[in-house]
Amino acid sequence: MPTTSLSSGIQACRNWYASAAGQATLRRVHHLVSGMSADIFGYYALETGVLAGNTSFLQESRIASQFVQGGVSGEPVSVIASPEHLPFALNNLDLVIASHALDCTRQPHQVLREIERVLVPEGHCILIGFNPLSFKGASQLRHVFNREAQACHFYSTFRVREWLNVLGFEVLETASAGFCPIVRGDYLFRQTRWFDRLGSKFHLMTGNVYIIHAQKKVSNMTPLLPSRKVKAVLRPGMAVNPSAGRISRKESNDGQ
Repeated sequence: MPTTSLSSGIQACRNWYASAAGQATLRRVHHLVSGMSADIFGYYALETGVLAGNTSFLQESRIASQFVQGGVSGEPVSVIASPEHLPFALNNLDLVIASHALDCTRQPHQVLREIERVLVPEGHCILIGFNPLSFKGASQLRHVFNREAQACHFYSTFRVREWLNVLGFEVLETASAGFCPIVRGDYLFRQTRWFDRLGSKFHLMTGNVYIIHAQKKVSNMTPLLPSRKVKAVLRPGMAVNPSAGRISRKESNDGQ
């Protein structure tokens, strides 16, 4: 159901992106997503999730018809709905970009099932989420014994890849962005910018944000029908008598 106000998880996520570290990470995410979507063609593309309406990952997309889905009325979006219930027909979209849609929901599997449902065969999805194996993820340790107190739930790329595999997706590319420590204030961020340079250079997967590019695969294999056991017409020692049109016992002596 569409909401009328931001949840605590969505608000916390947007607040982080408003910081200096978040803004730097967002620029890097834009660059990575643009590279992943540059060669994706089709008719319809959808952007959904936390950042939909606040930033556009589809600016450089070659898909002409683009929809932005948000959950709060009054924001610059074209559709009001939740990622758990996408208002699109089966097999209709060529590209879905979901920003932190898995982080800010209690139903991450439902979000992925909806993306799979609306994508055309061979359609693409790009997932953006917080990485638990990062400085950002370490901040969640204070809720390790009380997950209900967490505003967001972070899932590793390994787990998300497993979920995608179960739904029949093929993961084409995985990237990471934002390697600096996350603390209040910008001083530590400015002093540790070399983390970003190091992580980007060596393509480390310990960034605060992950980006997963996957493609929906549909099997085109023809199922084999169960083989039917056919009883043998001829038994050992039997021969066909063409003149009589019936099966007769073979004589032991051909000369008789």
